[in-house]
Amino acid sequence: MLVCDSKLAKLVNDLNLELSWTWVQLPPPPPFLELLNSMKHLLENWRHYITEDVDIDVGGEEMVLYHVSSTPNIKILDPAIAAANVKNYTKQEYRTWDRPRVFYFTKWGQKDTGVGKIHGHPYEVTLDKGELYPVLEDPLKLSYRVADYKKIREEETGMPAYYPANPYEVVATLGEKEHGFKGFIYPQAEDPDNKIVALWTPVPATKVSKDFYEKED
Repeated sequence: MLVCDSKLAKLVNDLNLELSWTWVQLPPPPPFLELLNSMKHLLENWRHYITEDVDIDVGGEEMVLYHVSSTPNIKILDPAIAAANVKNYTKQEYRTWDRPRVFYFTKWGQKDTGVGKIHGHPYEVTLDKGELYPVLEDPLKLSYRVADYKKIREEETGMPAYYPANPYEVVATLGEKEHGFKGFIYPQAEDPDNKIVALWTPVPATKVSKDFYEKED
C-alpha cells in the first residue's frame, strides 16, 4: 500500500507542500468476508450473555446427561462422528462455533426448543460436574484472554494473531488446557430451568431400554 505523507515546505505567497511517499506492507485480510460478519454478530451476542446474571447449579458431584440418537448400540459418544452427521436442529449451533461436539439434555424427557420431542435411542452419560464449564456466566473470565489463546493457536496451527478468534473457542481451549474441562453447560433457550451440555470429548455411554419421553419409574 502506498501512503502519502505531507509537510509544509515554505510559505511565501502560496502554500507549498512537500510530498513524500512511503510503502507500507499490510497483512493479508482474512479469506472470507462472511467470517468477519459472523464474528461481529457472535461478539455482540457474547457481550450480551456475559452481562446477564446467569445462575447455574448442577447439583452434586456427579450428574447424568442424556443424548438421543438415531444410531443403535453406541458405546462411545464421539464428537467427531456426531459432527459428520449433524441434524437440522443442531446446524445453527455449528454456524456459531464449528468445534465438533455432542449435545446432551440434563433432564429425562427434556424437549428440544425447536423441534420438541427427539425420537431415537436414548443414552446416559455420567460426568463429574467439575468437568463442565458454565460458559455464559464465564466465572474464570476466560473469554477476556484472547491474546493468550491466539498465542496458543499460532504455536499449534501457525495462524497469525490478526485473524479473529471465536469467543467459544477461546474459552474452550483455555478451559481444557488449564482446568481439564470437557464441555460447556448453559441454560436452554427461553427455559432457564432446563440446561444443555455440549461435550467436545468422547465419553462412554450406556443405552437406556425405554423411550426417552416415557415417565421415569
